[in-house]
Amino acid sequence: MNKTAAFIMPVKIEGNEMELRHLHEAIDSIKNQTDPDWIIVISEDFSDDKRVYDELEKIKADLKEKIHIIYADRNHGTGVARNIGIRYAAEIGAPFILYNDADDLSDPRRLELVRKAFDADPTVNVVYTSFDVIDENGTLTPLDEVSPSVREIILGHYNDPVVGENAWINIVTKKKYTNLTSCTAVKTSLAVEEPFPPTSVSEDCHTWFRYGAHPGKFVLLTEIKGGYRIRRGAASRSRSNFLDFYEQMYNVDSDGFEQALKVAKKYGTLGGWTENDLRAAFHVRVALTLLHGASEKYAKKSLEISMKNSQNTFSYIDALDCPEEEKATLKALIS
Repeated sequence: MNKTAAFIMPVKIEGNEMELRHLHEAIDSIKNQTDPDWIIVISEDFSDDKRVYDELEKIKADLKEKIHIIYADRNHGTGVARNIGIRYAAEIGAPFILYNDADDLSDPRRLELVRKAFDADPTVNVVYTSFDVIDENGTLTPLDEVSPSVREIILGHYNDPVVGENAWINIVTKKKYTNLTSCTAVKTSLAVEEPFPPTSVSEDCHTWFRYGAHPGKFVLLTEIKGGYRIRRGAASRSRSNFLDFYEQMYNVDSDGFEQALKVAKKYGTLGGWTENDLRAAFHVRVALTLLHGASEKYAKKSLEISMKNSQNTFSYIDALDCPEEEKATLKALIS
């Protein structure tokens, strides 16, 4: 039986010196794994600069059989690029996948501990860790200087973390987003069954909803952390790349929820919720995220959907883990 785990790394960079340095640091973090039974699958998504290709060939010459590079003939977007890598991992029989974006860092013990978690319990589908935010120079960004949306994710790993069965219920009603892509590992069979959507905005959240709706457990490893690269002054990579980020996020997340709902109904993982009440609670949670992003238009739209599905919208707002003034703002948007 093949025990070689696959690190999946989509690459779409401009080729400047800083990005190439980050790529090497990401690769080095995998090379330094205490568990040596790994392969890196780079899904190159049609970068614009020839230097990227030259650099990848140098990396391949160094790692040889430990790396496989798939070159695209056009730009597909982050989600599809990961799917290309996932399919290759399935073809070589990798039992599980560890995602690692081209500028993020894996802890040296990541593969070792992830493998132990999967081996210890065959019902585990997803294993993830928390993370520290690092800047373009690799310097740790203090938590109080991290954007509210990212800080909320990190704090959520210490307060009612997403673990166990029916993980998607906690995600869609409370967390909205919990496991950073570069800190997430998943069984290859599940990754093949639930591919990323063809988008580069919130494609990961869409996928976590569907992962969590399958029978099986989420596990949070608390012994280690990953390194999430956000340049100083940027809220996150996705938000800095898309002017209409919150509109796209709303649409992708809403579709992800509805797709996960179909999975949950198939497998009986609704966790005691009715379909309409769960949809209502989900849209309240989305509205809070949109409020944090100063997108009242889509926050109001989400609340309207909640109200159409349930009479409990105000109760779901009261149950949110957020300041009272934010709850008041959400209620005011309904009026």
